[in-house]
Order: sequence, then structure tokens, then C-alpha cells
Amino acid sequence: YEQEACFILMFWALAIMGYKGRRALSEQHLLDRRLLEIPEGTSVLPQDAREYSRSLEALPEKEQDYLLPRTLLSALQRFATTGSIQAVSDTIKESCEVESDRLDSELSMVRYIAWAIPSIGFIGTVRGIGDALGQAYEAVEGDISGVTASLGVAFNSTFVALVLSIVIMFCLHQLQLSQERLVLGTQRYCDKRLMRHL
Repeated sequence: YEQEACFILMFWALAIMGYKGRRALSEQHLLDRRLLEIPEGTSVLPQDAREYSRSLEALPEKEQDYLLPRTLLSALQRFATTGSIQAVSDTIKESCEVESDRLDSELSMVRYIAWAIPSIGFIGTVRGIGDALGQAYEAVEGDISGVTASLGVAFNSTFVALVLSIVIMFCLHQLQLSQERLVLGTQRYCDKRLMRHL
């Protein structure tokens, strides 16, 4: 039962990470597109910010919810209201930090599963060793098949749990890496395509 529970938890964690990985990949593709059409050498004034934000508002609703369009839109709105480049810079930084914290907190269930799988494996180990000790009297009489079967369950539970935990932790670190790249890429995009034109 412990090994089955470990596999179920692994598939659950992989499904969560697959969904989040696909979204991060979709958001990553936006970094390759020109969302703001600001000609080279043009300076954007506070009164022009509304005009440039129209291209972001014209994006499909799903894409408007992504980090890059949200950050650019809030930066343009801040520039239109304050006219301060420092305020725009703070808005971009704050938006990216909030998103980074949000992405990190959304992975808490996966972290819990990565912790729970080895624990469940150790429960199987303890149960298997307990069963083996319960059949010690049969081993004394010469029949060691029950003891070896129970010890096999015990060691298999530990082995399966640790291997699955390694797989989950690898996938989790890859997902965190792609999410961190997305946030840093968004900051660079905003600096390169918006901030230097203000």
C-alpha cells in the first residue's frame, strides 16, 4: 500500500508541475515578441503612455493575465499618472517580486509531496520489519519465506520512495529554474523595451 501511495503522490506532483511548467513555457514565449511598438530613438512622454498600453490591452484575455503584459501595463499606467521614471522602475521590480513570491508559494503542495513520499516509504519499511519480526518464530522453526517476504516489502518501500523523491525533486528544481528565468527575463524585457525609452 505504501508503494502505491508513493506512486499516486508522484503522479499528482508531476501533474501539478506539468501544468505550471506549461504555463511558464507559454509566458516565456511572450518574451520573444514585441509587445510594445516603440520605434528606436523615440522618447515616451507620460501623455503617450495610454497610447502604447492599447497594444497590451488588445492581447487575448489569457495572455493579458501573464506576467509580462501585466508588468508592462502597470508600468505604463504608473508612468502616465506620476511621470516618474523611478516610480516605473519600482513598479516593475515590485511586480516581479510579487510574482516570484506567488510562484514560489504555489509550489508548496509539491514540496509537501516531495517530503511525504520518503516518509510513507519509511512507514512501509517499519511495517515490513514489524511483520518480519512477527514471523520470527517461523524462521526459528526453519521456514524463512515469510520473514524474507516481509523484509523484501520493507526494503522495496524505502527504495521506491527514495527513487520517486529524487525524480520529483529534479522536476521541481527544473520548474523553479524556468520560473526564475521567466521573472528575470521579464525584468530585462521591461528595462530594454520600455525603461530606456522613458
